Amino acid sequence: MKTTAREGQCLVDIALAATGSVEGVWALALRNGMSVTGELGHGTEIAWEAGDVTDARVAGKYAAEGICPATAVNEKTLAGLLDKPMAAPRPDYETIVADPVKTQPTRAAVFTVEFTATFS
Repeated sequence: MKTTAREGQCLVDIALAATGSVEGVWALALRNGMSVTGELGHGTEIAWEAGDVTDARVAGKYAAEGICPATAVNEKTLAGLLDKPMAAPRPDYETIVADPVKTQPTRAAVFTVEFTATFS
């Protein structure tokens, strides 16, 4: 049998859905000649056999309810989900040409003329 990897899935996610347990990742990795921790691209086909299933009840529940785990999240997406802004690389200030600074008066001139009107 074959299953197709979706966006954000790793081999452990597919093993859980196809074999019913995360231990099935070893059988899938050996059968498909891939690394347990390697990244899967969208649309990658993963072959598995009925003998790879370790917990048919869990695999059946995932299939019946259409559960499709996807836990392979890259660092940028994870930071966005956790509302943690990623640190941007700091620029090299030695290569940035600064604008010339104009001298500014230290006192503000509020009134420029003398009052001539009388207040009552």
